[in-house]
Amino acid sequence: MGNSTDQIKAYLQRNWFRLGIAAILLFLVMKKDLSFRINLNTPLPIEQPQQPPTPAGQREESAKRERFTEKRSTGQAAAADLPGTERFELLSAGGNRREGQAISQLELLDQDVAQAYIQRFSKVAIAERKKFGIPASIILANALLHSQAGTANMAREGNNHFALPCTPDWQGPTGSVSGLCFRQYENAWTSFRDHSLYITTGPFAHLRELRNDDYKGWAKALENGAFSQEKSLGRQLIRVVEDYGLAQWDR
Repeated sequence: MGNSTDQIKAYLQRNWFRLGIAAILLFLVMKKDLSFRINLNTPLPIEQPQQPPTPAGQREESAKRERFTEKRSTGQAAAADLPGTERFELLSAGGNRREGQAISQLELLDQDVAQAYIQRFSKVAIAERKKFGIPASIILANALLHSQAGTANMAREGNNHFALPCTPDWQGPTGSVSGLCFRQYENAWTSFRDHSLYITTGPFAHLRELRNDDYKGWAKALENGAFSQEKSLGRQLIRVVEDYGLAQWDR
């Protein structure tokens, strides 16, 4: 028994370093295995359901929608107030208007719109002048004034650029505004041609005796002949011709 004990002691003394290393390695292996087991037994975290917005958040979102709706409504109202909206009723022949209202409204238009209108129809006016002897300046001024440079509803929806009313001999399409009947056309060119016929035949036939560059004479004659009930029509036409330099198209 004593010899066995001595042998064990001698063995331990000779191999203490190796035995220590082995013990340390065994301890590390057991510790890692214990940690792995613990992780396996740990339950997975439960995902929390998304909370509905608080009443305060709902109020903020509602306020955002209201501001957006208000902004859209304001923009739509501004678009409805653009020149040309319902202007047909104001400029229709036979309506009661204050003196100079048509030209005042024309001056409120974006001048780029008016200039684009002049450039678009200047060649048509020149062609009508050559065929019927009407000053091109008068044709353009009359169209600018009564159609508000093409923005009036009558011009946009019925291609009527001169507010020409229905007459017993008119057999084309018609439209009604404020209880009054007005001519409608397939296109703008037809409107310009009918205007030329309208102011050179019937009660206006004597206007063809005027020179084709006498815009002042034509303007006054159209007023005297009651072309429309626009107050001071002659003065307004002359002013439009001179303000927009339309006499250049009579040369």
